[in-house]
Amino acid sequence: MAEIINDKIRSIVARIEAAQVISPETDILLAELLAEVKTNCSHPDIVARIAAYAEAPGQVLPVKMDSDGYAPAFDVLTEEAEFVDFWQRNGIVVSKNVVSNAVRERAIARVYELTGTMSNGACDLTKPETWQHMPVDAAGTPLLSRGFFEVYHDDTLAALRQSIRIYLHYVLIWSRFDLWTTFDRIGVKLPGHGDAKGLPLHVDQNPKVHPNFRTVQGVLALSDCPAERGTYVGIAGSKCMFHRYYTPKDEYVGEYVELDVRRPDALPLVDRAQLFPLRAGDLVSWDSRTTHANSANLSNDTRIVAYIAAGLARESSPDAVREREAAFLTGLGSNVRDAYMHASMRPRFTNPETIARTRAAERLTLLGRLIYGKQSYGDIAAPAAS
Repeated sequence: MAEIINDKIRSIVARIEAAQVISPETDILLAELLAEVKTNCSHPDIVARIAAYAEAPGQVLPVKMDSDGYAPAFDVLTEEAEFVDFWQRNGIVVSKNVVSNAVRERAIARVYELTGTMSNGACDLTKPETWQHMPVDAAGTPLLSRGFFEVYHDDTLAALRQSIRIYLHYVLIWSRFDLWTTFDRIGVKLPGHGDAKGLPLHVDQNPKVHPNFRTVQGVLALSDCPAERGTYVGIAGSKCMFHRYYTPKDEYVGEYVELDVRRPDALPLVDRAQLFPLRAGDLVSWDSRTTHANSANLSNDTRIVAYIAAGLARESSPDAVREREAAFLTGLGSNVRDAYMHASMRPRFTNPETIARTRAAERLTLLGRLIYGKQSYGDIAAPAAS
């Protein structure tokens, strides 16, 4: 069977990860890796994968968790066949160890640091007695609301998004090398906090607007997300029930559509919802037609995740390119799905002065520039003949 990830790619990834720095030499390795991925994705068997997935009807069956109660997770470098088979059957898949511990821990530390900086030291996320001093914008919207930490652009987010294994995770899903990362944010659920409750079952795709397979979503566990701490909830295979259960009013054009649990026929679907506990470093992704939610944090520890996904680059769309560049320059969140800007429903923290003052400038590799839309995939040449 044709594969995207071969020994050459595994060797290049090992060299990039061993370097642990952004440098011209790293970009040379990345160019070599991207060229190889581009070539491998052109194989007819690989091209056929995405069509096979989009046309597959799907079947709602429970996913068996591992012996420790966590969701089964695959190594993108060595378990491509298992990864692809799981995705094709379920419309949900988990990869393990997609970011280094150092990058993951730095992102967690940055959440605490930004909260303290924006509140002039008044709010410390480790001290519940200070949470009342959470930073707010001019409209009174807090920096942390509904479990979302409303920072969309920072060097720590760039470091996560341009991790090689996260990129390869989405290459395996799309069978394409030319991808754009989503511009999304961090998720934080504080123990005992009012916003630590779970989100209801829903989809983030309106069948009246986009009826077919269109995009994917993802959650990267920055800290362990066992069942009691709150985690992703999904119904494997439920993309096949997308049109049956989601019928928003004709005038509604938004993407977020909740499952109407009052429907008499909704109970069997609700009963099939599963927790997908994640270990730190795990990345779960799902087809946006999949019914999903997240669960409440019932523990004494904080749940911290990053919302990271990727879709096909839309370099030929001036509007999408312009929207992404504007979002990058302002650092603010916005919901423009065609440009992979996945902010959710308002209210959202919008204080450009504070964002600009506290934002750490992104250090982008070649891969980072490509997935951010700042450089064209057309610049990637085919590998030289050996």
